[in-house]
Amino acid sequence: MIQKGDFIAVGVSGGADSVCLLLLLCGLRQEYSLTLKVVHVNHGIRSEAGKDQQFVEKLCQRLQVPWITFAEDVQGISRRKSISLEEAGRLVRYRCFRSVLEQHGGGKIAVAHHQNDQAETVLYRMARGTGIQGLKGMEPVRGDVIRPLLCLSKAEILDYLKEKNQSWMEDASNEDNTYARNKIRNQVIPVLTQVNSKAVEHIFSLSQELEEWSRYLDELLSEAWTSCVKQDEKGCRIDLEKFLKQAEPVRRLLAKQAIEKTAQKKKDIEKVHIQSLCDLAFKETGKSVDLPYGLRGIKTYGGLIVETAQDEQEDTPQGHLILTETDRDQKTGQKDFTKIIDYDKIDNDIQLRYRRPGDFLIFSKDGKSKSLNRYFIDEKIPREERDHIPLVADGSRIVWIIGYRLSEMYKVSEETKRYLKLEYN
Repeated sequence: MIQKGDFIAVGVSGGADSVCLLLLLCGLRQEYSLTLKVVHVNHGIRSEAGKDQQFVEKLCQRLQVPWITFAEDVQGISRRKSISLEEAGRLVRYRCFRSVLEQHGGGKIAVAHHQNDQAETVLYRMARGTGIQGLKGMEPVRGDVIRPLLCLSKAEILDYLKEKNQSWMEDASNEDNTYARNKIRNQVIPVLTQVNSKAVEHIFSLSQELEEWSRYLDELLSEAWTSCVKQDEKGCRIDLEKFLKQAEPVRRLLAKQAIEKTAQKKKDIEKVHIQSLCDLAFKETGKSVDLPYGLRGIKTYGGLIVETAQDEQEDTPQGHLILTETDRDQKTGQKDFTKIIDYDKIDNDIQLRYRRPGDFLIFSKDGKSKSLNRYFIDEKIPREERDHIPLVADGSRIVWIIGYRLSEMYKVSEETKRYLKLEYN
């Protein structure tokens, strides 16, 4: 966690945990030649916040540790960003910590999470829905953040402070059970402790074991990602054959990472989204699923694509498509710009648009198909024209390449019961 000569920004609220952390680091200061700076954030929520600030400043004076105090409007940030007070407070604290590191030119951030906090985190994530990587809880070291107290229980922290005859400030908001974490801390964990006095210790032990499994899965994922996935500025393309050779848990991890890397976000990507992308691998070519942050998963020839859903306005030709339900005997009129198709073959909504990645065409009566790009190449259609040819599409299946050909899949037959006339002008 620390090396000799480290600069450490220490988050100190004035509560028992952070006071314990500061005392321990001060005890190591000389041996490790540490440079400490206390960071105190006044969230502007509680009336007692001023007293907390005074307590921290006096403690820093006594311990001869420099400090900096930030005053932040956490409630205002919560409203503006439409996030919880807890989340707003966390964002503010880490922004303040990192500003101190930037001013110094680097270093580490020490925070006072302990064993009980880890148990709360694991239970909270279980309740919201998570996988193995979420159940491992908080890591002792993650980037520039260190958690030296993570192996200690709350009882051990309080015993240490009493032994040192060191006081601390109580945060009355910790008793407010409108906050999710407080409910777990004040209501759930006490009940679990009645079931087994070592419940917190056991949950913590489980999180450590899952961290080991998580590291192993990360290695598998790294190898599978290199083998199966190509990423570019548009998104991620997953090789279907290689993807399906992976074990199911690894496929889910690949799907999750593909969504996260395309979205460049991790929050709100849930199990249902990951599973829907995995399930897409077993559906017919051209099917698609909507994903968070405006993304779309598309089943293509030989793979899955995760990309940003295109703007329909930019994707729509200037012409008009007229749809009319008709009968089989009606003449089709102008050949290149009027077609009659089997209405019952339409799976999605008919769209008039230009080409997209994953588009394909059924070109033979036995159902053989080829990508739209391959069709354009085979027909020697100039590259500069391909993005401007109007298409009638049913998902990623091309119904009609206007001015060129109709998909064999949608042609009328003796079995056709309903007919749809397509007119483009």
